[in-house]
Amino acid sequence: AEDINLSLEGEGVELPSRKNDNTRKVLESKGTPKRQQVEPETSKSGTVKLTKPVALWTQQDVCKWLKKHCPNQYQIYSESFKQHDITGRALLRLTDKKLERMGIAQESLRQHILQQVLQLKVREEVRNLQLLTQGRKEIHPQ
Repeated sequence: AEDINLSLEGEGVELPSRKNDNTRKVLESKGTPKRQQVEPETSKSGTVKLTKPVALWTQQDVCKWLKKHCPNQYQIYSESFKQHDITGRALLRLTDKKLERMGIAQESLRQHILQQVLQLKVREEVRNLQLLTQGRKEIHPQ
């Protein structure tokens, strides 16, 4: 068996230079997950890819998410969200009462926002689990 050295900085798996250059290329091509890109990207299915943790989203990131997930009421919501400086961290902590205080009077609209936030939380949890299991596979190959 070949010796495998792991880099502690999270740079992935490094293999000593030996005959098996194909293995090296495959491992290097996977790279490491990029956690902090500037803004959420939109995938082909139309969902926002979580390229950075929601808690690090700026007000602009939240507005992009809002436009995608609440397009019919975007104008109303975005003004209120900007006024109240809703960043990713604040978005994750929204409640029905907070939305009501922000001026979103209609209960069905508040529930729609909260449902979208819940789906966002679930997607982020799934992403975190995938990153964790991916990291485990790199550290403990089978």
